[in-house]
Amino acid sequence: MTGADGIDIRSGGIVAVDTAELREAALELAALAGELDALQREVESVTIELAWHPETAWSPVEIGGSVVRALADTVHAAGRLAAGLREMADVYEIVELEAARAAGTAGGDVRALFVLERRLAEARERMPEAAARADVLAAAWPFRRHLELELQIAQAGAGFGLIGFLAPLVSGSVLGLAGVLGLGRVERAERSAGPVPSVELERVAAPPASAPVDLADLAARIPQDRDEQIRVERYVDPGGAQRFAVYVAGTRAPLGFGGDEPMDMASNIDLYTGQRAASVEAVAAALREAGAKPGDTVLAVGHSQGGAAVARLALESEFAVAAVVTLGSPVHVDAPADTIDITLRHTDDPVPALQSGGHPAGTGAPGSFVAERVADPGGAPGDVALGAHGVDAYRATAAFVDGSGDPRVAQIHGLLASFGGASRATTTLFHARRSG
Repeated sequence: MTGADGIDIRSGGIVAVDTAELREAALELAALAGELDALQREVESVTIELAWHPETAWSPVEIGGSVVRALADTVHAAGRLAAGLREMADVYEIVELEAARAAGTAGGDVRALFVLERRLAEARERMPEAAARADVLAAAWPFRRHLELELQIAQAGAGFGLIGFLAPLVSGSVLGLAGVLGLGRVERAERSAGPVPSVELERVAAPPASAPVDLADLAARIPQDRDEQIRVERYVDPGGAQRFAVYVAGTRAPLGFGGDEPMDMASNIDLYTGQRAASVEAVAAALREAGAKPGDTVLAVGHSQGGAAVARLALESEFAVAAVVTLGSPVHVDAPADTIDITLRHTDDPVPALQSGGHPAGTGAPGSFVAERVADPGGAPGDVALGAHGVDAYRATAAFVDGSGDPRVAQIHGLLASFGGASRATTTLFHARRSG
């Protein structure tokens, strides 16, 4: 759904609808059209009957005819809309199957892949027109996903001659190459390669906190101080069970390589290319230091590189990640089936553009979604990193999503309401360093 504030909330990169709901809506519209058609015939019959009574002071034929025409138009419109919904459901059914097949290929499940291949072949044979439209949609998607970013770059470079003309072409080619190489999208079965980096943690006590209530609240808790990269909240219910929330900041040394900062450009590259990153290990170590045990429930939130780190945490850690919320992450992970996956990104932010559109179908548990908007419509390339990628812009986006009324947003609000309850959190801030 797209709100008045420009927020587009959908299930995945291409797949934005529930095909079962579309078909159900088509059935309801078709039934309504049938009822209206029956009503139209009754009005026609009454109109003809009244025409035999010229003593009436009003014209039953004229009035009845107007009603009949209005009903006929409504029946026609309802029928066309029902047909359109059925056609859309057919198209997206094939898109979903194609996305599932791609995921199955990456996951290496030969048996599941065989079943998907058969279902896809049957669907294409049963719905050839929908298959053709699905192919067009999938082909156009790579060229449309960075349109806003490239448009802003082109507008900003309009006064710089050849360089300004080439800037959006170069950026589009780079982002397109990332998509062709499969960078920026992590399949559920993928695991990071390489040795586990060593990190050290310095604890900084913080005041107790109440449980977060919405997405804007989550975004506001992401550390901003340069000396604080990770915030962990520990909640204990009356029965003694503990839950944790972890909030992770973005890159702290954007030009740094080889120093002791774990959230540097080297970790960005590791995260993007599938290597074990020091920032991910720092997040896991912070949770352990705060008292989290294997199997404990964790809510993971991160901005930029922090988003990529918590997404990897959901796939690879010993914790049970109930929900992962990323803001402006350079990668999009196909989260586990029991993890609610919420992705916030701006179409004029170059960092999530590296996701290459993310996963075409939905990821994670039911209630997962991708929310996008243009954060800074008049932004120039120099403003993008500071504006559209800034955590403040994502806080505003989170607030818009909170107020969208989308039922999936209500689901994450419900999870948050039950997560910490009325208990106060023991809060710890961490500063991490590479070691060894």
